[in-house]
Amino acid sequence: MNNVLLRHAVVGVILAVLIGSTAFAAPAMSPKQFWEKGTGYAENKLYVDAVQAFTRAIRTNKGEIAIEDVARIFNSRGIAYQGMNEPDKAIDDFSNALELDDKNPEFSLNRANAFLGRKQYERARDDFSRAIVLAPRNAAAYAGRARANQEAGSPDLAIADYRKLLELEPRNISAFYGMGLAYKSKREDAKAIETFNELLKIDPRYAAASYQNAGLFARAGKIDSACVWLEEAVANGYRDWDTLKNDADFDAIRKNSCYRKVLSGK
Repeated sequence: MNNVLLRHAVVGVILAVLIGSTAFAAPAMSPKQFWEKGTGYAENKLYVDAVQAFTRAIRTNKGEIAIEDVARIFNSRGIAYQGMNEPDKAIDDFSNALELDDKNPEFSLNRANAFLGRKQYERARDDFSRAIVLAPRNAAAYAGRARANQEAGSPDLAIADYRKLLELEPRNISAFYGMGLAYKSKREDAKAIETFNELLKIDPRYAAASYQNAGLFARAGKIDSACVWLEEAVANGYRDWDTLKNDADFDAIRKNSCYRKVLSGK
């Protein structure tokens, strides 16, 4: 009899524990909560956790999250994949976002940058152009398309985009620098120097622009001007000695005392 009572008591304790644990168990997270969790992880650069949370948000969604917001989750997961250095998965997710909402310029812009990173210039230009159509004053889209055009060997198209970018942001240093490089690639050295000088009016200590001027004057055989600009570049922090040593623009001044002085003082 005592054994029976003991068994009943043990069963009662087990049931009480089970009932209690069920009562206090955390409720399942909703798709929106997974989304919020993923956003928090991404903000803290915990990209693996972010991808997992965004994936749960997508898979558990049964209509609680609107299609436009599901597109945003795909976009956010794509950005997290970029943080994990997985560009193919990032591009897939940006494509998924665009399939759900092709009116959001951010999705086109993100996929364009991903294509640009993979040197898929034609696809990048198409997506930058789509972003520009959707948001005509999107400076980042013009900057991206200019870079894609430049790297693809289309300096005239790049210059046109840089000019548009400067209409939107007249003091955009990167636009002046990129446009100067585009003119340089076309061997339009006078325009290149003029453009780098416009940049230097905004930021006189921009060493890369002074370095470019030095190279342009050196390849034109204007040794004194080349030396002045090279010394200016170094004074403002230029330290890329390997590039300087291998830059054919400076071949004309290799034996000049100013060139040797710069290298000896590095």
